[in-house]
Amino acid sequence: MNANIPYPRAIKGMLERDLGIYPVVAVMGARQVGKSTLCRQLAEQRGLHYLTFDDKSTLDQAQRDPDDLLREAGRDGAFIDEAQRAPQIFLAIKALVDRNDRPGQYLLSGSNQPRVSSAVGDSLLGRAAYRTLRPLTLSELRFDEVHAGWSFLFQDQGKKVLSELERRSESNGPLDWRTVVNTGGFPRAVAAPPEHRLRVLNDYVTVFASRDIRAVIGIDSSDRFESFLRLAATRIGQPLNYTGLADEIGAPVSTIRRWMDALQRSYLIELITPYSRNAGHRVIKAPKLFAVDAAFALAAARETVPTGFHLENLVATDLAVWRDNGPERQVFHWRLGSGQEVDFIAAEGDRLVPIEIKASVSVTSADAKHLRTFSERYPNTIRGVLLSADPSLRVLNGGIIAAPWWAVL
Repeated sequence: MNANIPYPRAIKGMLERDLGIYPVVAVMGARQVGKSTLCRQLAEQRGLHYLTFDDKSTLDQAQRDPDDLLREAGRDGAFIDEAQRAPQIFLAIKALVDRNDRPGQYLLSGSNQPRVSSAVGDSLLGRAAYRTLRPLTLSELRFDEVHAGWSFLFQDQGKKVLSELERRSESNGPLDWRTVVNTGGFPRAVAAPPEHRLRVLNDYVTVFASRDIRAVIGIDSSDRFESFLRLAATRIGQPLNYTGLADEIGAPVSTIRRWMDALQRSYLIELITPYSRNAGHRVIKAPKLFAVDAAFALAAARETVPTGFHLENLVATDLAVWRDNGPERQVFHWRLGSGQEVDFIAAEGDRLVPIEIKASVSVTSADAKHLRTFSERYPNTIRGVLLSADPSLRVLNGGIIAAPWWAVL
């Protein structure tokens, strides 16, 4: 794959709409997910001046005299990359949009969530849209301009759902999920030869732990934090246990919580909260831990062979993109104290679709037993879905749909 291939980004249409509504649009995400590339495309289309605070002289001017910097950028507005490095710029932008609230004046990008979100919230409340760019999805790697998503699973007519699953399955697959996991979605890793991708991502982990984390939180030992990050990567797809991590690292639980929060702020991990509404039984309350990208998790854990947890992570990241595109959408997991669990609960409004993930190439009705349990307990469940590496598409006992994972992603 070529580093210069312009993969489509499904979020682009949303950003274009936002720029037609809001004076300011902020695009956030982990480092090297393609924020600058996408935003520069949008800026060129709209005639916005380009400023990057990676440039020391530009950063110095933004910190010393942000009003003058924005005047030099011109009346058409600007795309400001790594905006969080000069918090002074937000008040200067506020002053300008207060005088003229024309949509699409400023496009901001950054990889430090608290700095930008706090500044947007404090200075630009009601004047800015705030969006997240994630690593390339499988559909983007196929050059799909629109993320097809998961909403079709909520249709009342099961025949239409089965028809769409069959169409996607024939169009997208069959695929080996291990190959997809090893490729990942970080553009630099995607562009690297396959044998070097994990090394590229391993370098990313080391640089983040030794340098980038200092921009998020003050930290005494980067080596210790890197050990924590790599240990957390071995726990993907599992309930988050702060005490267990603290015991293994030899650090206070309070430190582990602070470090985990820093990984969330940096868009490197995703916590999926438990579903427990109207439950008359004990539900495990711990969130499940996932990485922003399955290949990143593999490299960070210094593993070379993907497991079923990495397939689950692949699905989790795609569900997160679907969730981000609709305010009525949510994603949960479900696990009872008795051990029954469902990997994901996709919610759209008050309607639910429980989803179970299996790496097996052959699944049976027994693999769907927890989906049936969930569906029986929650009457607002539309249908259960079992995704696996089994290429056959069929309906199991209890109306559970079994489909290959590539029929959705």
